[in-house]
Order: sequence, then structure tokens, then C-alpha cells
Amino acid sequence: MDNQQIAKEILELLGGKKNIRTIGNCYTRVRTEVEDTGKCRIEELKKLEVSLGVVTEGNQVQIVVGPGKSAKLAGAISELAELQRKEYDEAEVRKAENRAKNQTPGKVLLKKIANIFIPIIPAFIGCGLMVAIYESGYVFFPGFEEIDFGRILSAIAYSVFSILPIIVGYNAMKEFGGSPILGAVLASILNSASITGVNLLGIEFLAGRGGVFSVLIVAILAAYLERCLRKYIPDFLDSFVTPLLTIFIMTFLGLMVFQPIGGFVSTAIGNFVNYIIYNVPFLAGLATLVYLPLVMSGMHHGLIAVNAALIADYGVTYLLPVTCMAGAGQVGAAFYVLMKTKNARLKKVCKNALPVGMLGIGEPLMWGVTVPLGKPFLASCLGGAVGGSAVAMMKVAARIPELSGLQLSLITNSPIKYLLGIAISYAAGFFICAALGFDDPEE
Repeated sequence: MDNQQIAKEILELLGGKKNIRTIGNCYTRVRTEVEDTGKCRIEELKKLEVSLGVVTEGNQVQIVVGPGKSAKLAGAISELAELQRKEYDEAEVRKAENRAKNQTPGKVLLKKIANIFIPIIPAFIGCGLMVAIYESGYVFFPGFEEIDFGRILSAIAYSVFSILPIIVGYNAMKEFGGSPILGAVLASILNSASITGVNLLGIEFLAGRGGVFSVLIVAILAAYLERCLRKYIPDFLDSFVTPLLTIFIMTFLGLMVFQPIGGFVSTAIGNFVNYIIYNVPFLAGLATLVYLPLVMSGMHHGLIAVNAALIADYGVTYLLPVTCMAGAGQVGAAFYVLMKTKNARLKKVCKNALPVGMLGIGEPLMWGVTVPLGKPFLASCLGGAVGGSAVAMMKVAARIPELSGLQLSLITNSPIKYLLGIAISYAAGFFICAALGFDDPEE
């Protein structure tokens, strides 16, 4: 069945074109807003061969169809319904869904922190790959780092990491409703070499103390302070006085209060992760065990800041490869489901979702296979925990704070060991799923 036929069937199951208010798509979902959800045949939508799941929120009906397919189907449906197709920005969609669900303040905060780091991911990936190329150059060609070409590659490789606090300060101020440039200025002050060694009221300052944690705290509070000042400062003084007071007050609070706090938090997390990796690495799998449930709740985004802080302090993060094994465990469990199921639709879902799952996009597998079946989801968590302990024992570390799947191997300290950890997770997820079994759904 081609996309036009599928779109026609979806439109009919949504109650016809008169029942559609809006049609659009994000990366994996066809997103519709309908006049009356009572006219939608949700169970029949779930049974469509292209459907990996259906999510309803108020008047929204979202059909999970996977990457690539969502844009094509949304385009075909919009033509049939004679509506303009919207292409949703993932970060904006997340914020809107948070408001609609009336999420707790803690979850909203984690989402906002994720939105600070998500725009930086392309730079992390590009520069992270260049780090791997550059470091391979001077390992295999002694003196490579001294030649002009090597120095240029070094500048490219470490560029985003050298200005990371500035970017985080800018994005954090923007995300929390302040003037972004003030966040960048405050981050620059906290990382200025001129403050190192300055002693005020018995507190000795150190440039960069607390890394991104300190910058995050200061920028977030600066956004609130700036908004508060604007309420009381007259309009004719606002453009002069507000930025001056914001920078002045938050500079001293940052240096005297929040940098020491950020430094303590950053050091504590780093010491804890390093202790686990070097002393009891088999316990690292506990982080993997809970990772997929965190993904379901959206709370996993908070780990981006943790990984970024570890990289800022230690040059690498051991935590990211450990948590990435959760997705690999899910791939292994899904392989077993694919091998054993007699349900043609489920088999097709597995075949379509497994390749993107291996590349680190786990939503189609999660919502289309493992969560609905129950036991395979448990097998995914347990299988990932086995792999997480394995990569911890092999001391695999990543050079960027956010990426997953097979491609992360290119940006680790040991691609072979990382891929071995992936293979262990695949196998563990497969065999644990075999041991637990699952109830094969009827056609």
C-alpha cells in the first residue's frame, strides 16, 4: 500500500477531513488536532500496518510511524484534507506538551535544561569526531600536533568545548526568559583568568570552578532577577539600569556563592562516577537499568548537563556509554520478538524499527514493541544493565555529552570495546527476553 492509500485510510479513521483542524509532523509522528475525538477510531488506527502506536492528548491524535515516514504521510493527509501541513520543531513540541500535561516543576525544569543543550548537539558531534581524527593523527604520526595542519585540526576539535560555558550561559538565559547576551557575559566573567587567585571575604576565586553547573545556576537565576528588576525599574531607566544590576549582582553571587556550590556538585558527581568505574564497575549497570523508564518520563534529558560537566572536568564521560547500553538491550529484546512472533504486523514493526533502534532512536521500538508487550521491556532494561556493567568494566568513555547507538563508537576512547559492549547488550537483551517470554498478540 503506497503513502496515498495509507493517508486516505488514516484520514477516514480520524473521522474524515471535516473532523481535522490541523495536520503536521515531527520526527517520528503524524500529529493531528481533531474537532471530536469521539469520531476517531483509535483502535483501528493502532492496527494499521504503518502504526507503531497512537497517542491521544486532549483533541490531539498522534500516530507514531517512525522517521521519514511521518513527513510523507502528513504531506499526503494534508493534501487530502486540503490543509496546510505543519512541521513541528521538536523542542517547541516538548514545551507545548509539558504545558498541556501540567507536568511537575521538576520535570519542566529538566526539559528546560535539555533545551539548553539540544541545540549544541550538532557541534558536539562535529567537534567530537574531529577530536577522534586529531588524536588518531598524533598517535600514528608522532609530531603531528606540531605541524600547521595538526594545529588547525586541534583548533577545530576543541573549539566547542572551550566556549561551552559561554554557549550554555546564552542558551540558559534565553530558555528561562532573560536576555541571552547577559548569560554569555556572566559565563565569560566566571571563566575569566583574571579572577583566579582573587580573595574576597576569605573566599578565593578560581576561574571556571564548577564548570557548566555554576554557569547554569547563575544564568537561570540571572534570568529571574532581570525579569524581576524590569517590574520595578522605570521604563526610561530600564535599558541602562537593568543589565548593569543584573551583571553586577549575579557576578558577585556567582563568584562567592554559586561557583563554590557548582564546584562541590561537579566534583561530587565526578568522584562518584569515577569511584564506581574504577572500584565497583559492575554496579554501573544500575544506571542503565533505570534509563529506559527515565526516557519514558522525559527525565533522561537532565543527564546531558551531567555528561557535559564530566567532560568539562575530566575530558571524557564514562556515564554516557553506560546509559547508551539501555537502547542496545532493547534492540536485543526486539530481535527475539521478531524471531518468535507470528503476528505479521508486529513482525513488520520490528523490522522497520530495529535499524533506527540500532542507531540510537529507540522510540519506535519502545512504543511499538517492548512497552506494549511488557516483558520485553523488562528484558530490555535488564539486558542493557548487563552491557552497562560491561562497558564500565572496560572503562569505555565518550568525548561528547549526547549521542547513542552504533555511531557513538567513533567518539569514544575505545571504539572496539564500545562495540563489544553493544554486542553484549544485544545478546543479554535477546536471551533475557527468551527466558521471560512474551504473550504474542493475535492478528
